[in-house]
Amino acid sequence: MKWSRSESIPFPQIWWRFPAKDPESGEIVEYRIEDCSEDRFDEIVDLMVNCFTPDEPISASLGIMKDKESLSEMKEKWVEILPQKLTLVCYKEGTSELCGFNVLEINEEIESQIVKEENKGRGVKDIRAVFNFLKEKGDVYRRYNVDKYLHGRGLFIVPKYRGCGIATELLKARIPLMKALGLTLTCTVFSAPGSQAAAKKAGFTEDVVVTYDSLGKEYPFVQIPNIPFRVVKFMCLQLKK
Repeated sequence: MKWSRSESIPFPQIWWRFPAKDPESGEIVEYRIEDCSEDRFDEIVDLMVNCFTPDEPISASLGIMKDKESLSEMKEKWVEILPQKLTLVCYKEGTSELCGFNVLEINEEIESQIVKEENKGRGVKDIRAVFNFLKEKGDVYRRYNVDKYLHGRGLFIVPKYRGCGIATELLKARIPLMKALGLTLTCTVFSAPGSQAAAKKAGFTEDVVVTYDSLGKEYPFVQIPNIPFRVVKFMCLQLKK
């Protein structure tokens, strides 16, 4: 049975509040992080396709924006994920102006054991191969003794709001969400130094660190050309008992 959010957990609700700089005034203002309401699902998918994908290092390197088959498959996946009602969005308090968001899903051990239909697009095949390699190397189900965890599928900060610390706060906001869901672990592949630093500030550990260069020379043998960064990291945060 596919995972679904319990109806006993109110939706949508606010999970996190924090003070940070207003990029327009330079003053410290309040922000809030809450569930992405259903009326904004299409907007989030559009931002993932047209803003996140060309911005994300691996997707950019593999030319996903020109690989229409891969882009279509990735879009289909995001459309499938959002109804899980886990994605978090950040707003300035008192407004509905989107500052950033984190697309989230549940990964389950039982699903990882099922052979799934192969992707058709070349680029998405390569991305999936890299992500699966990192997750398998992390071996989180056995290492953390869990059968499911909260998994990040895309962290995006609107350019205007970058440098305000919102990425770190979005990652911290997973903690109260996890507690409500009865989860103890969250993990994500972080492909750029900025998101890796935000994850470290939020309390994530570096479970797997691999150089981009090595991915093409050893298994999974995926060439990621012209990438300006040295390493990709699979990072996790476990709730303390």
